[in-house]
Amino acid sequence: MVSVEDLAHSIWEDRMPADPPNQIAICVSKLRGRFQRTRTVRDLILTQPPGYLLTTRDAELDTQRVLALRVQADELAAAGDHAEAVARLDRALAQWRGPLLAGITRQAWRAEARVWEDTQVALRVKKADLQLELKQYEAVIGELSAFIQEHPFFERPRAQLMTALYRSGRQADALRLYRDTGQLLDEALGIAPGTELQRLHQEILKGAAPPGTEAPQVALVSAPSVPASPSAGGPCLLPRDVGEFVGREAEMANLVEYLRPKGRHVPIVELVGAGGTGKTTLAIHVGHQQRRNFPDGQLYVDLRGLDRDTVSPEEALARFLRELGIPVSDIPEGLDQRAEKFRALLTDKRVLIILDNASDAAGIRPLLPGTGGCAVIVTSRSRVAASFSAQVVELGGLPTEQALELLYRSSERERTDADRDAALRLVQYCGNLPLAVAIVGAKLAAKPHRTMRRLAERLADERRRLDELVHDSLAVRTTFELSYDGISTDAQVLLRRLSLLAVPDFADWLTPHLVDLGWNEAEDLVEELVDARLIEVTGRDRAGQLRYRLHDLVRLFGAERADGTEPESQRRAAVERTARAALARAETAHRTVCGGDYSVVRSGTSGFDGDNAFTEYEDTDPLLWYEAERTTLTTLVRQAAGHGFDNVAWDLAAVCRCLFSTRGHYEDWLATHQHALDAVRTAGNRKGEAALLLGLGDLHLDKGDFTRAAVLLDQAHTRFTEVGEDYGAALALRSAARVDRILGRYEQALERWQECLPVLTAHGDLEARTQVLSWLGLTLLELRDPEGAEPYLRQAEEVTRGFAGRVAGQVRLALADLLREQRRPQEAEAEYVRARELAAALGDVFGIGYADFGLGVVALERGQHTEARRLLSTCLQSARAVGDPLLEALSTFCLAGANGHDGRLDEAERQLLQSAAIYRDLGSPVRYARCLDAHAGVIDQQGGDAAEAVGLRTRAAAAVAGTGSPLAVRAFDRKAGSRYSLVL
Repeated sequence: MVSVEDLAHSIWEDRMPADPPNQIAICVSKLRGRFQRTRTVRDLILTQPPGYLLTTRDAELDTQRVLALRVQADELAAAGDHAEAVARLDRALAQWRGPLLAGITRQAWRAEARVWEDTQVALRVKKADLQLELKQYEAVIGELSAFIQEHPFFERPRAQLMTALYRSGRQADALRLYRDTGQLLDEALGIAPGTELQRLHQEILKGAAPPGTEAPQVALVSAPSVPASPSAGGPCLLPRDVGEFVGREAEMANLVEYLRPKGRHVPIVELVGAGGTGKTTLAIHVGHQQRRNFPDGQLYVDLRGLDRDTVSPEEALARFLRELGIPVSDIPEGLDQRAEKFRALLTDKRVLIILDNASDAAGIRPLLPGTGGCAVIVTSRSRVAASFSAQVVELGGLPTEQALELLYRSSERERTDADRDAALRLVQYCGNLPLAVAIVGAKLAAKPHRTMRRLAERLADERRRLDELVHDSLAVRTTFELSYDGISTDAQVLLRRLSLLAVPDFADWLTPHLVDLGWNEAEDLVEELVDARLIEVTGRDRAGQLRYRLHDLVRLFGAERADGTEPESQRRAAVERTARAALARAETAHRTVCGGDYSVVRSGTSGFDGDNAFTEYEDTDPLLWYEAERTTLTTLVRQAAGHGFDNVAWDLAAVCRCLFSTRGHYEDWLATHQHALDAVRTAGNRKGEAALLLGLGDLHLDKGDFTRAAVLLDQAHTRFTEVGEDYGAALALRSAARVDRILGRYEQALERWQECLPVLTAHGDLEARTQVLSWLGLTLLELRDPEGAEPYLRQAEEVTRGFAGRVAGQVRLALADLLREQRRPQEAEAEYVRARELAAALGDVFGIGYADFGLGVVALERGQHTEARRLLSTCLQSARAVGDPLLEALSTFCLAGANGHDGRLDEAERQLLQSAAIYRDLGSPVRYARCLDAHAGVIDQQGGDAAEAVGLRTRAAAAVAGTGSPLAVRAFDRKAGSRYSLVL
């Protein structure tokens, strides 16, 4: 059990809030609710004055699981079952998913966290000891190499890693680790390595194996080439190994494991990856490390599968037979006869065969041995050995730290803090592609006077980047050309157009439109690019669509090829088709949110409606599709605008507006409208300009920049009027009236809504008509005229019976406000709950926030102050998250009311000051005045300075009078009471 006081100290230390017990109660309530929602345990947190008791009788804790597994591992180790003990320790260590209490710095918890950090190290050390006894050196190396980076000052794991490196034949790396450890300890702590490390170092220098050392069975990583044993008589055709190999520990461990004898079956491992990922280098490196395990020879052939001049199976077999001692005159003529003789020669032999750059199964099959003593490594850009039951090791880009290590080693430069930023940028520009990083390193090594920073500046220019990634015979462009030249003409077209589209990732729905082919044909082209490793599959998105991406350097290569081969007319046509296809899908999402084709002025451009408009995912939830495609939509608006398709760009931006609004995606909203606005202005399209000004005005209205919104909406109204577009002018008036209401210009707001309502009705815009009716009713509620408000709100309710959309939830919110004003809290609460459900179904973050606000106010008016604070606090967090200053101010104001009711006057005063500041900045004088008046009421309750209270009330009256609106005075009239003046 822990007391409230101790909890408060552990959470806030010396920065206590005004009411710690209340804050803790709120947190405990949220935790209880979260536990209950899991439906797995109950009553975990019990209230026991003076605090709380956390009981775990019905819960399974990871800490308990760790302790139990540690005991089991100790018992198994004592019984001699080391393998099972390692398995138990693995399960225990798997409970750590990152640093303990990451991001939390409270001192009260550090001691306990330290205990568990020490426990983790102890478990890791115990596991490594057992693995060393089991001769699992590769596993120890792979795990401890990462572990010592996270825990650099624990010497025991470093000693274990040194031992594993030495026992696996990597004496140089073991000595390097000791040197690095000594430097680290000296620089950081001013001490030398401990006795165990020093003793181990001396033993390795003397060539005396550490205790338990035997001749290593498998050499894994990062060691100089191991010479063949003296008895080895077979040929070694392996090219030169790299001096120091960097990274790929996990892939190498898998390779070695897959190459182990499997009885009668020949172990076949296929290394698959895009050009430049280091497949050949890795295969050759592992081949050298495995020479002692294949004493009868190591055969290598580059099949040149992507070249025009490929190596045929007959030619490869002839080479192998010659190297195996068969005279040229005795080599059979036919492929089958050569394959038979090859298999016969390898019977009961231990030979490793590396088939590099394979392109198809037919070129591999004759080169496979027939007995399980041999093993085969195949490298390819697509899975060509699948029919041989091959194990597959996929290679991608290097992790950033490994890429940095490769850069420093290739460039022969020491790591420095000064170079860190430039090195990171170089690796980023290389896309972590090993070939590109190695080229950059080689260029730096060849020109030691050239700085990393300067080379990074040169690579920053995308137009020259591929030109920079060339050194001697190495070139990234050449690697991509091999893949590009090996694919069909149509696949080349698709790659070029995907490169020009320049999106971070993409779904398969857009590919038919880029190449103007049917869905099946386009799908085949996508698979062709995947097989060539020119694009990669990243998984499925929330909408269930397969998503793909181009490596940044592949994108630059594709765009470069497009510049030389793609006529501008073809590019423009591809962009137009794809943008229209996106428009068709965005229209569906728009109708889902708005209930129909409402509240948007269009050019008359239609979305694509051909056979290719949809793929197998056409039944996908349109809102999930929108969430997955936001970046693509923004990009297509920019592309359409850039190619002069002003109407397509305008329509796509305008249709997406309500989607952006519902989800609070302001940056996408702004970007699409600015790009489209530039296009329509260039084309002299006045109607399009008006539509986009309307959208931008609504954007600034949602963001709370009412001054800017008013200017844009007035401009939109003027443009619409000039081109005779009465519907667009009515939409602009509708939004401008919202600004008027917030700024205290009630007469003008009511007049504008009355003016635009008949036009919206005549044009059949049910959404806009319903919104205007709701806003008329809400404004009359604010003016203390519920009788006048109810007809408008009931009429809005009637309209929404005919369609679905977000406005249906907005009407429910307005009706709930009416019911609250009529002192019918139970009915109001039901309406708020229903409104929240409707908003949640559409992902309407603003509707959810205002529903939570209404529920909080209902709780407050019922005297349920704790529940009111919980709901209003949730609402406040939501308002800040989505950037809704009006909701933030309202929530803060009502929280002040809850605190004022409970006597927390200091907290209430602070919150009123916050709310007043928001309203002042927004330019909302009536609401600002209410805050000042409420603040004066708090001062009165505190028995404070009467003159200060009078001054606040004077400022409030002046703010209202400054509007020049009699209705504003009526809205503020403190004597009449108000649903906004909830408690103070």
